[in-house]
Amino acid sequence: MARKKRDQDQASARTERAKGLAALRAESERQLEDLIRRRLALPLEKRMNFLRRRLPGGGSAL
Repeated sequence: MARKKRDQDQASARTERAKGLAALRAESERQLEDLIRRRLALPLEKRMNFLRRRLPGGGSAL
């Protein structure tokens, strides 16, 4: 009898964990999409600054 109760508790814990992980995955995906949208909303020169290279003489170029 106690074993049956323990098995039910373990199954319940697994489903709760699965639900929690699914919610975490959905939140992570939502935050990633939000990050992409925010970066795409920036002007091109701010989005692409990692491509900019300094030139001798004080200039810069893509």
